[in-house]
Amino acid sequence: MNLLIFTLIPGIISFFVMRKEKSSVPEGQVDESPLSGNVLWYVFILCLFAPLIAQAIFYYGWKKRLPKKAKKANNLGWLAILLWIGGSIAINTLF
Repeated sequence: MNLLIFTLIPGIISFFVMRKEKSSVPEGQVDESPLSGNVLWYVFILCLFAPLIAQAIFYYGWKKRLPKKAKKANNLGWLAILLWIGGSIAINTLF
């Protein structure tokens, strides 16, 4: 049950953050600005809580209209996955 809550809530929040950023770009146009500011931190924190779900939501939601932001969100998702793996290894070796 806790796993569902900890993946479902970040997934829903990720969807709303993705839609908010995507809606700022008019239909048919492409925004080449990089991911920065508060949105960068939102993406990174959400990817830490649910790496694969948040990463997929941001990447596939932004890849046509916001390609640079999509690539950065994808890279942050991979970083979060590496942190999960490193943390898991560290915890297993300590205990």
